[in-house]
Amino acid sequence: MKAINFYRNSFFAFIIICFAATSSFAGDPYTRVNSKDSKPHFVEAEKLLAKRNKLFSLDADVKLGVGIAGTSFELNQPDSTGQLNSTTSKVGPSFGATLSLNFFGFGFTTGFAYGNKGFESQSGQKTNLNYFNIPLLLNFDFNVGQRVRVEGNFGPYFGLLLSQDENTLYKAKNFDLGLTAELQLAYMFNKYMGVLLGGNYQYGGLNNLSNNDLVKKMTTSTINIYTGLKFEL
Repeated sequence: MKAINFYRNSFFAFIIICFAATSSFAGDPYTRVNSKDSKPHFVEAEKLLAKRNKLFSLDADVKLGVGIAGTSFELNQPDSTGQLNSTTSKVGPSFGATLSLNFFGFGFTTGFAYGNKGFESQSGQKTNLNYFNIPLLLNFDFNVGQRVRVEGNFGPYFGLLLSQDENTLYKAKNFDLGLTAELQLAYMFNKYMGVLLGGNYQYGGLNNLSNNDLVKKMTTSTINIYTGLKFEL
């Protein structure tokens, strides 16, 4: 009986010693699992998220700025009023919102934009053309450092005429087909939000915006300078 008790006590003592030695070697389990340097699964998750952001991203931009708009006319005959013979540019507001889907640094951008187009005549009279544009653009981007992103867009847009100032010389078409080229910088405050600064050039009237006895062809050109916010979704 004494021998059984001896072996039993020796066995429990051995278990206690082994447990103490293991704890001493590995450290406290709670501290080990929750320490910053010993979370391999969290570290790997962060790496996978970073890789995902490099391969795929979805951004939403909200933009507000000013547009410098000009209109060119090709006439069938001289304009006796002088309003269309030599026009100058005019300044108006612009705003819009876009959504960009990006794969491997290249992607697609669409959304909407309001554009105040038109011109100013030699007499100082301003003529406004207000369009609602829908861009369908190819985009690219790359990072400069950790916080600055350079982005570009190029492609066609489709414009719907909202209103125009009344005149007796021409009437703009309700539909505008044009091209856009855009370059912008985004400074990211964090991985989800940043501020924008950029500009774009729009050439409108690929479908000829007006055609009558006086006007043979009408096209527009607009430079927009804007700022805004970027949201990474």
